[in-house]
Amino acid sequence: MGEPFCIRPPLAADDDPLDRAQLRLLGLWKEKQMVSRRLLAYDTTNFYTYIASNNTRNELAQRGHNKQGRHNLRQVGLSYVLDGDNGLSLCHHVYRGNVTDGEEFSTSLARMLGLLDRSQIARDTVTLVFDKGSAALANTVQLQEAGVGWISALPWNQAPAAFRERAVEQLPACSSAQPGVRAAAEKMLVHGQEYLCVLKYSASFAGEQLHSLSTSLSKVLQALRRFSMELNKPQARWKENQIRNKIQRWLSGQFLEELIRYQIESRDGRWHLQFDFDTAAWQRIVNHRLGRTVLLTNRMDWTAEQVALGYSGQQDIEKVFRGLKDGDWLGWGPMYHWTDRKIRIHAFYCMLGISLLQHLHKQAQTAWNGISMDQLLEELRQIQQFVLLYPPQGEKGPNRVATVLSKQTLTQQALAKTLGLDQLHITQRR
Repeated sequence: MGEPFCIRPPLAADDDPLDRAQLRLLGLWKEKQMVSRRLLAYDTTNFYTYIASNNTRNELAQRGHNKQGRHNLRQVGLSYVLDGDNGLSLCHHVYRGNVTDGEEFSTSLARMLGLLDRSQIARDTVTLVFDKGSAALANTVQLQEAGVGWISALPWNQAPAAFRERAVEQLPACSSAQPGVRAAAEKMLVHGQEYLCVLKYSASFAGEQLHSLSTSLSKVLQALRRFSMELNKPQARWKENQIRNKIQRWLSGQFLEELIRYQIESRDGRWHLQFDFDTAAWQRIVNHRLGRTVLLTNRMDWTAEQVALGYSGQQDIEKVFRGLKDGDWLGWGPMYHWTDRKIRIHAFYCMLGISLLQHLHKQAQTAWNGISMDQLLEELRQIQQFVLLYPPQGEKGPNRVATVLSKQTLTQQALAKTLGLDQLHITQRR
């Protein structure tokens, strides 16, 4: 396995103002009892930039596999640790765009452990949740030596087939806290160590996957039909490798290569394409694959439901990334910075804004239990205040001013009262 892993403390917080700021924020949230000692969600993503290729003064922005498909642009990576209960940003790190998620994990883990130790949060009280992209053997060894608990998604092909393809009816249903979710646990030997494996089935997730797969199938089958007709045209000049490469690009989506079979052959100087839909494979995927996630944890005393509920925190961090990229929450881009230091500052105030937004969302639950972040933002956008200017009554004197609030629904009134928005009213100067 190579050299043993050693947890190196990150640079002293005094060396960097942004690290000091993160540490002070963590101390403030801990003081206000806003930091959970149970679940911390970890994930990584990247953001493309418009930094010029000939700009050699920037080291963070590098080319790599961009998760938004903009491989032609330089990008920066971001790792992020989120409090599972309150949604606050506890630790983040901006790194070079050509560093893989697995390589970044060691750096992020060391930074996170340093913050926990400085904040006097015991490591064994923390459970780190991350997806299968970081579930490498080396990473599980590092976590074991670090002394923290963890929950990870296990790559599908690494789980025993008899366990992962268990019939849905054999999986015990979870409580009402997780509607439509079933889960079963079993101790297994993974990466040479005994861990607790949990098979989680979500009916809503299965429905989402089924809708996405049906849409992709429809598009690909129509594209294959049009392509088959194009190959029959007298002027068609295609080579075999070009045909196969084109079809493989269409079948690159999840499950498509299992579901669609095709053959190409040359007759009379022309290429002929024949394709078919594998109904047996479709039935197998629907019955034994959709809606399923295999989870792995070192929390051997947890129940299957506890593990499944803990992993749901990973969905919260993915919502944060979507909110940053889509701009519905706090838009990361366009980022009008090109120096490494300014990029790190940009990431800091984006993460601070996300923490404040999550705190508002937590408070808003009092007024509307179960309100989503998108619903909260939409309701708050409709609460507006208008300043009306009227001409003076006589020939002299100042304009008359009146402030008017927009008409509010009962929900908006409850949110305004809970969040203290009445303190932000513009009062007329006298």
